[in-house]
Amino acid sequence: MAIEIIDKKYLGLFQFDCPAPHQNLDFVNCQFTGCSIGLETHDLALRPRAAHLTFRNCIQAGCSLRGVIVEDTVVDGLKCSSLLQTWAAVFKHVTLRGKIDRLMLSDLFHPGEPDSKFQLVVAQANAKYYASVDWAIDIREAEFKDFDCRGVPSRLVRRDPETQVMVTRSRVLACGDAITAGGQFWAGMLKAFLGRESYADAIYAAPKRDPRFKELVAGLQELRRNGVTEPD
Repeated sequence: MAIEIIDKKYLGLFQFDCPAPHQNLDFVNCQFTGCSIGLETHDLALRPRAAHLTFRNCIQAGCSLRGVIVEDTVVDGLKCSSLLQTWAAVFKHVTLRGKIDRLMLSDLFHPGEPDSKFQLVVAQANAKYYASVDWAIDIREAEFKDFDCRGVPSRLVRRDPETQVMVTRSRVLACGDAITAGGQFWAGMLKAFLGRESYADAIYAAPKRDPRFKELVAGLQELRRNGVTEPD
């Protein structure tokens, strides 16, 4: 049974290279500032693990996750005074819903070393992990201000097809100039996607709390009509 933690503030909480799991906790109206959990060494046996957690209406500022294994977790409402980033983390049965501000899931272990030898080791380990996962994250009920998802296999993302689409490198390349059909924003995103050859596919979500939401959804629909996105 989960332990409920209400209205608690965490400042500068750091925990690295500790495989003992964080689990069975329900955070309600909690605030996390400058907190980081992750892997600092290159020993993947020390990857931190978080499981059976719930975050409801919490706030974060300057927090990050690096190389963490996150499973059976729900984030229901999250205010972000700064972008929340995860680096080379993996996910299984993680649900994102409610009003979530700015979130980026990156496949890079270190943003300044995209082509390092250890990045290849991490990528192989993450691919092996995902090989036995039936679904990774569910974003169908999430109301993002901004969302960037890189490195999570798109087939493992549960999404709302009306506002969230899947693209693959092969289809985007085959479409040529049709990638501009959705407007400047999506064209820029697709060109950036093609610029990194390690990305075979990607999820693009029109953020429901962005002032341009209707325009961005219309752009995704145009991309779908032009065959740029994968069939739903």
